[in-house]
Amino acid sequence: MPENQEPERGPGQTSTTTVVSVETLPVPAESAVSPHRRGSACVSRADGGLVLPGWQGYEKLALASAVCGLTAFVPVVAQVMGLILGIASLVRIHRARRRGIHLRGLRWALVGLFSSGFVLLCWVVVVVALLVVRGAFLHAADVLPTGG
Repeated sequence: MPENQEPERGPGQTSTTTVVSVETLPVPAESAVSPHRRGSACVSRADGGLVLPGWQGYEKLALASAVCGLTAFVPVVAQVMGLILGIASLVRIHRARRRGIHLRGLRWALVGLFSSGFVLLCWVVVVVALLVVRGAFLHAADVLPTGG
């Protein structure tokens, strides 16, 4: 039977899964390891996941900032939250990197900051344009003669 085919199973039979221990996995050569990574062994977490020392994962505030900036669930409020979350995530990423922990998400934070700022600027331009048009209409209403 070829390796990539599953064996035929009868009714009530289930497939089996092979579990491989982390200790049996090969460790990459030191030249293949990123300079930001500290150490060469995986650390097991309490929930069963693995953490590579020095590569903890994405900064969640950076992702939230990008979501707020790129989508406008509540106009203006979402953009202000995107700016706040983007600045907070940049500060957290910078502090973590100074401690030797490489948090990913810098680009997401920048996307959130720039998109939130751009959309917020667009909202400001729209509001100013509406106020100018409103003023022009009020002035036109004052100039028109009243019937009577």
